[in-house]
Amino acid sequence: MDCGCCVPYPGPSLANTCYGGSFIFFMSMLDIMTRNTCDLSEICQRIKPKLQPDLEYDFVVIGGGAAGSVVAGRLSEEPDWKVLLIEAGGDEPSGSQVPSMMSNFIGNPYLDWNYKTEPQEKACLGEKERRCTWPRGKVLGGSGVIHGMMYMRGVPKDYDEWEKMGNPGWGYKQVLHYFKKSEGNQQVGTLVDGGLHGTDGPMVTSRFPDHPEMADDMMKAAEEVGYSVVNDLNEGQHSGFTIAQANIINGSRLSSARAFLRPARKRPNLHIMINSTATKILIRKDSHHKTVSEVEFVYNNRFYKVKVKREAILSAGAINSPQILLLSGIGPKQELKKVNITQVHNLPGVGKNFQNHVSFGVRFELQSMKDVNDLDGLALGHYLVYRNGPMSSTGMAQVTARLTTQYGNSSEVNPDLQFFFEGFLANCSRWGVVGENAHLGTYNSKKAILISPVVLRPKSRGYIGLKTNRPLDPPLMRPNYLTDEYDIKILIEGVRIAQKLSKSKILRTKYGIKLAREDYGNCAKQFKYNSDQFWECAIRYSTRPENHQSSSCKMGPSSDRLAVVDPMLQLHGIEGIRVIDASIMPFVVSGNPHGTIVMIAEKGAQFIKEKWLNNL
Repeated sequence: MDCGCCVPYPGPSLANTCYGGSFIFFMSMLDIMTRNTCDLSEICQRIKPKLQPDLEYDFVVIGGGAAGSVVAGRLSEEPDWKVLLIEAGGDEPSGSQVPSMMSNFIGNPYLDWNYKTEPQEKACLGEKERRCTWPRGKVLGGSGVIHGMMYMRGVPKDYDEWEKMGNPGWGYKQVLHYFKKSEGNQQVGTLVDGGLHGTDGPMVTSRFPDHPEMADDMMKAAEEVGYSVVNDLNEGQHSGFTIAQANIINGSRLSSARAFLRPARKRPNLHIMINSTATKILIRKDSHHKTVSEVEFVYNNRFYKVKVKREAILSAGAINSPQILLLSGIGPKQELKKVNITQVHNLPGVGKNFQNHVSFGVRFELQSMKDVNDLDGLALGHYLVYRNGPMSSTGMAQVTARLTTQYGNSSEVNPDLQFFFEGFLANCSRWGVVGENAHLGTYNSKKAILISPVVLRPKSRGYIGLKTNRPLDPPLMRPNYLTDEYDIKILIEGVRIAQKLSKSKILRTKYGIKLAREDYGNCAKQFKYNSDQFWECAIRYSTRPENHQSSSCKMGPSSDRLAVVDPMLQLHGIEGIRVIDASIMPFVVSGNPHGTIVMIAEKGAQFIKEKWLNNL
């Protein structure tokens, strides 16, 4: 189909995202049909990148991910402001907008940094060199292009505690306005409360058009074993099981780039450089002040410098924002000295206080179900014509729960454990035939699901540093997972809750659910199977870091030694630099962070508007 424009197709093909040559035919057909479905690929609504920057801009936004797309889009609403957005990756491939393909592009160098951590002492012990894998989006929309699209805020207590830590204006009542500003919830009045959700924002939100029958049965199982089931964990009852809402529109992924940048693509004051990696922020010093001067970046093997007239905004995420600050000589002197970088400004907290949710996947086999593909020709047709069916959802990944363990405070709503689920995902197919075996060479394998407990309030802390002073080298990433015993205790209780769910009558009789016996390296030989010691060994062996990295450029008052930015998100001690992304969280929120990151970006952009519009 001719969509009426001549635009180079962005990104890799879906045909290259599945293992084995036998997948190429059907996945190539899927990619072509997705690409040529104009309202799905939005090929004619894509941004037109600049090939060379101008000499100066009012604002330079570094990073076009979940936060940077929002900031650049909002700032460019002011026609007199000239805005440059610098993004290290390219545009989203249309295949990534199909919900069931949510994990297909993870590890693809076109849109994933595919980072590896430093060797861990107490986690990821089964990985090569004990290095955990960190998928991180390198694409317009950032990690919002490779995540599960779930729309989950933290609980109100998270933001109230941020405020109590010396950050006025960040309590739940104040940030709720910015959550609602960005949100376009399509199920207000039928599923969620209009008083707590927005309806006019660009981030369209609803449940997926399809969910497997087992999602409903998991809700029944939860009730059967004593847990509550709610419509919306973002409302008054913040604990229980639910089928979550997601950021989707017409059955396809809605990243913040798609929501905030594509509608702004014709604004002459918004310039976007893709495949361009920021390397340094340059500072101008006099006897009394330090002020932002220029931003340096590399595009097409050439270094550029652009002058910043008002502000540089770091929205490169919890890994790359501290990396760029350190490369600029901003950070603790001892860290900079290790890689021969001259300190420009002392900020001891840069890269410190790093946090991430960590989880463990418990695998259950469904003895009553044969493992066949959920993607076939019929599902493809339904999706392209009606935008429903298994391709329009993430299978069991849309199911979640937030609970309070025995280690949490049951007297208040402060859950410390979340659950994610995997299974029934229509993401790859060989021939698109109904009943096709999911894996080559298997005929009687059973379908399986994964139930993953997640530590919501981890006590382990890590840091981001530099390995070298070369700006294109990956940073040093030392998360220190599971170094605090509290995190292990939470996960073990999560395993027990997963087992409790599997003992429900509905899952046993309808699906024949059974815990899959796995050895996890030598754990089964070292410890009694199913003992707490066995599960601790298994969790350390098969650790699953979530893609929820945060807190490495902590927000806080100047009296806080680890604070990098103030409550207005301005860098302490240097005028004209803000950090607006997940790195500013004082601690990681109790839920999926994407919605909170968009809220932070909305609030940060408003700070900038209030400052500079009032100065006119």
